[in-house]
Amino acid sequence: MNDELKEILNLLEVAGWQPQLCDTPIPYYDNPVMCGQPTGIGDVVERKKRFPKEFLSMQPEFVVKVKGDSMEGANIYNGDMVKVESEATVHDSDIVLACIDGEFTLKAYCEDEDGLPWLVPQNDNYEAFALTENDNAWIVGKVTEVIKAAPRVPARTCMKLIKKAKMKEPPALTREQVEEMIVDVAPMVKNGRQWYAVFRTLVDKKYFGKADYEAFCELVASVVPKHEHLPDAGQMQRLAVQSFAKPVVLWDENDAPVTGKPFKDYRRIAEKALEQLNL
Repeated sequence: MNDELKEILNLLEVAGWQPQLCDTPIPYYDNPVMCGQPTGIGDVVERKKRFPKEFLSMQPEFVVKVKGDSMEGANIYNGDMVKVESEATVHDSDIVLACIDGEFTLKAYCEDEDGLPWLVPQNDNYEAFALTENDNAWIVGKVTEVIKAAPRVPARTCMKLIKKAKMKEPPALTREQVEEMIVDVAPMVKNGRQWYAVFRTLVDKKYFGKADYEAFCELVASVVPKHEHLPDAGQMQRLAVQSFAKPVVLWDENDAPVTGKPFKDYRRIAEKALEQLNL
């Protein structure tokens, strides 16, 4: 296992997931098994599918692909794969892979009040059928896990939710709001570089782009032209490093171009600017 994969697994664990490495191959038969009327598997081609060893039992196991809709009531759909454990003891309500006259089918196993075994679909469009002594039938194995086909969702559903989220976005800032904020914050600014805290706040609020230093400096100069410490575009750009290149909420004194009291001053100015914009 390479270092990158180890790092991914570690991150997933930290996030509360329980990742398992698929490192153990078991047989996989690409020919589909019907969830409907029994059908032959045909010329079976065995391949290999890898699973986490923790998921595997001591009994022989293999994987087959599902075709049809008779087991949808058991949440098994066309295109899914099922892991089958052979030589397993079968009980009522277990889902099994059965072979009838050389043809294979996936069904639920159940015995009636007389002890006669039945194969029962999980879809009302299909009928259950009994396994009698005269049938050339046998239970190949018990389904121990369903492996779902890769899910997809309708694009229309995604766009509907995106539009809904956009409707909740706060209204865009007006020029008047921004100018009033600059006037209120200006007395806190004791050197030209500190205007960066105001600029970054306006970037976070999507009023300016990340590289709109010149436009910001021109705006400040037009709003408070007599301010003793007007911003300089070059200084603004040089401060956009480390955590200062990120939204204000992600600023980190241990990863910033300034530390100590200067860092606290920048944050205080940014918080004041945000407070004024949210009024």
